[in-house]
Amino acid sequence: MKISYAPLFAGVLTIQAAAAETVTYNCMMTKQDGHGWIAPEYAFQIDSASGASEAASSYHDWAEAKLKDRGAKGYRILWNITAPLLDGTKQRVKYQANLNAQNDTVKVRMSWANANYTNKPFGVGTCSKVQ
Repeated sequence: MKISYAPLFAGVLTIQAAAAETVTYNCMMTKQDGHGWIAPEYAFQIDSASGASEAASSYHDWAEAKLKDRGAKGYRILWNITAPLLDGTKQRVKYQANLNAQNDTVKVRMSWANANYTNKPFGVGTCSKVQ
């Protein structure tokens, strides 16, 4: 299911006007692994002054995220969602994005919160700031 970013980004622009420290990145994945667990598009809101962040994808709405400023390496963004499975059940999953704002790249990986599977879906992409 594809989620439209129009309402998400409309809210982003309103939030950005209220809080000048918040920066929003829109990231398009260029390489995806994981049979659908890595979305084709991600968005991140980062307020480095307060350490707050949020993440959204073309598969899920905004979710509160943990932010770690890694200096020259960029930001590490961690968030959890509950994803529906094909059999109708739901699975708790964890996402991690390493966003390098200097070279506009992102690496996203996913793991299952309640299981220890060896395959951990992974993707890389390019990002741009939303003005």
